[in-house]
This record gives sequence, C-alpha cells and structure tokens, in this order.
Amino acid sequence: MGVDYIEEVLGIKLKLNSWQFETDLPYYILDRYEVKLAVLEKTKAIFLYSKKNLDQIASVRKHIAKIQKMEALPVVIVLENLKRNQRNYLITAKIPFIVPFKQLYLPFMGIVLQEKFSTEIMPVEKFQPSAQVIFFYYLYQKEEWIYANELSKITGFSEMTVTRAVRQLEQTSFFETKKIGVRKVLRGRCGRRELFEKIQPYLISPIRKIIYVSREEKIPNGMLSGISALAEKSFLNPPSIKSYAVYGRGEHLQGTEALMDADAQIELELWRYDPQILGNSEMVDPLSLIMSFNNRTDERIEEAIEEIMDEIWEE
Repeated sequence: MGVDYIEEVLGIKLKLNSWQFETDLPYYILDRYEVKLAVLEKTKAIFLYSKKNLDQIASVRKHIAKIQKMEALPVVIVLENLKRNQRNYLITAKIPFIVPFKQLYLPFMGIVLQEKFSTEIMPVEKFQPSAQVIFFYYLYQKEEWIYANELSKITGFSEMTVTRAVRQLEQTSFFETKKIGVRKVLRGRCGRRELFEKIQPYLISPIRKIIYVSREEKIPNGMLSGISALAEKSFLNPPSIKSYAVYGRGEHLQGTEALMDADAQIELELWRYDPQILGNSEMVDPLSLIMSFNNRTDERIEEAIEEIMDEIWEE
C-alpha cells in the first residue's frame, strides 16, 4: 500500500486505520476505492486506493467533496500508475495523490516529489548497477532473507536508490519483500544457485570502459580484476599485463584506449559500481568478476569461471 515508500521518502511514520464513516459512503465510491484513515505523524488524511482507472477530474472532485462532508480531512488518491496529462490535471485541481515509488503530491503538507512518469509498468530488461550489487550481496550472505532497511548503510547507496533496486528485484518475480516485525526484508524465492541461473539474463557487465594507463599512475582504491584476478582464483596462467578495477569514468586518469606499451602500462577497468562494496581489500568479488567476462569467449576463461562458480556454490 505504499507505506514503506512514504516512510522512506518523507522520513515519517505512517499508520493506516479503518475510517469510522466508511460504511456510510455510497456504493459508487466504495466500488471505486478502498478507503483508509492515514496518520502521518500528527497529520490525518483519508487515503483512497483506486481500484479502477482514474475517473474524470470532475468526478474525482465530487467523490472527495462527499467524503469531506463527513469529515473535514485532506483526501489523497493513491494510484498504481499515472500518465503525464493526468498528473497535470490533478495538480491543477490541487488534488493530492501518491503513485508509490514514482510520484508524490501532498500540498496540504507542502510536499511535491515527482520521480518519473510512466504509461505502463515496463518489464525488467537489465538490472541497474545498484540492483546487481544488492543481488550479489544477497547471494553472498547465504541467508533466506536480508534486511532491506540496512542496505543503504551496507552499500553506500541512497535510500531512494535502494528502494528502486529492491523494486527491480521484485519485478523479476524471483524476489519478494515482507515485514518481520517493523522491519522490511528481501527474500529470494529459490536457492542461491538456481536464483543466479534464473536472474543471469538481467545481469550486466560491471565494466563501463577499459583503458591502459602507466604503471606509475596512482590508482586510488584500485582492485585486482580481469584475467589477473581470474588467475589468482583458478589454474589459469597469470597475464603479462596486470588488470585493476576502479569506480567511475576515469576523467582524472591519463590513459589510452588501446595497449601501447606492454612493459609500461596496466589494464584499468572503469566500473559502473564501486568494486569495493563487494570485494575484499585487494580483489573484486567473484560474481562481479564472472560478469566482467560476459562478452568474452575463450575456452580457458570459461573453464576458470566454472572453477570459481563451483567454489561459490560449495561455500
């Protein structure tokens, strides 16, 4: 019902209760909405959870007026989706609304938050980097569930980024969230290895770009990666050129897109997410390492990856 979204975004507690006058409402309103009394800290409001497509604004105004005759409280329409023109009409009419994880307009509280529009809920094609990090973190924990509320502190992502990432995991249908007490938890619907195999089509390579820099270049927070890391974890022979991973686009680095001098340069992978979140002090994490070879076809690399995969699932 969007409770977690509102609490996380606004930083306040929200309680939903039954409304004392609900049974006095006409059928045409109860047929369109689920009615709840919302308590946002010290502010009360009536939340109307829409069961159908949004009516014309004139009709919505009449519904709200009918409710406010029974109790003079702000009335908020809660919708699953909202198109741009619908949003504009609601704001013009000063009708409060919430689209969980997308938009929020509560003028009676002085709050307007518009994250994104949508004409429909689109299926997940590829994970955002934050969703992939949280997915890998879940696999490494080897637990049935993890606390979603703690992911921001663990990963360094903002609470909003974590919320979107968790939602993307849920949209695959292989994850679910629920409450244990007052805490929200994230849970996979099958075992770790099966979960990885089913979600693999959504995964991305962590590498944004590869450049070659001087061995004398100072690489802050660089972690062993690529074939160098793969060789450390398998029987693969180490390469002559060391590979390292760093987070970012590397604007401050002086490098070349092609290897110019094997004796003087190293390979540097510029990652879409910080490899330090999941890696140890010296090397990138195994699952991210595997995905970094996503577009490379080499029998020796494939065999080395199989070795690493067997170790991961045996742990």
